[in-house]
Amino acid sequence: MNTEKRNTILVIDDEPSNIVAIRHMLGSDYTIYGVTDGMSGITAAKLQNPDLILLDIIMPEMDGYEVLKRLKSTVETQDIPVIIITKLSSEESEEKGLILGAEDYIQKPFSSVVVKLRVNNLLKGVSRERIIRTQLQHQALLKKISQSYLSGAGSISSFPETLRLIGEFMELSNVRLYILDENDKVLKCQSEWINPEVDSESCLNGILELEDTITENIENALNGDDVDVCFHSNDPQIKDFMKPSRKNSEDFIITPVFVMGKVGAVLDFSKSDDGRDWSDSEINLAILISCVFSSYLERNQTERSI
Repeated sequence: MNTEKRNTILVIDDEPSNIVAIRHMLGSDYTIYGVTDGMSGITAAKLQNPDLILLDIIMPEMDGYEVLKRLKSTVETQDIPVIIITKLSSEESEEKGLILGAEDYIQKPFSSVVVKLRVNNLLKGVSRERIIRTQLQHQALLKKISQSYLSGAGSISSFPETLRLIGEFMELSNVRLYILDENDKVLKCQSEWINPEVDSESCLNGILELEDTITENIENALNGDDVDVCFHSNDPQIKDFMKPSRKNSEDFIITPVFVMGKVGAVLDFSKSDDGRDWSDSEINLAILISCVFSSYLERNQTERSI
């Protein structure tokens, strides 16, 4: 379940057979997109934001040099690495491509071994940069949320705005916070954020009754050595349990929020069923967010009991 997303490669080549050949070489390790003209390539690069572009030089209407020039002069695409793949063999053609911003150069007819090695080497760096960038973004989000609640500025009335920040950052369809009642049998939707672009009904103040099996699952997780708990919608019991809270069949994870050593609330993170699995980084972020809510709710309960 916890797999990071595959790197994506955009192939811009006017010969469909070359796109098919590259997909055959690299398709088992990467997600491959292909277009057969330069303008479509520029548009696809903006829309798909691939991790790498393989670019043919000799194309009608707009050659690869012009495509490369436009990619590197556009904010949305200037940081996407480009490998030129071409029949041209002169040093001048290679130099021109590198001057315009290409990261590498492969001559046709290409060797599958060479293509794999150069693509793999380049994408290793891309993956490292993505991990670092994602970690920094997560840290910034958690810092913003934590500072608000732990400084005393945040309150229960701040929950909707906090859920909005989380939902937009993680590109979710909705995020909901359910509070457990005193008998540990009922969850009430205390706050929610719904993406305005999706068809999802509000569950605010809605009630979900816990079944003993679900309660036992959560308690067993609490009593284990690993407190980083996350439940996925592919668990049949979890799916049936949360079904009343959703109109569409969405992919979701829930994380318990611990208060005074017990489950005090549940965070529900939902996204559309688009084929993407939850990555390790998304799950870790969800768990860390639940820890922030845990700290706030625990402190709030302590202050009320004084």
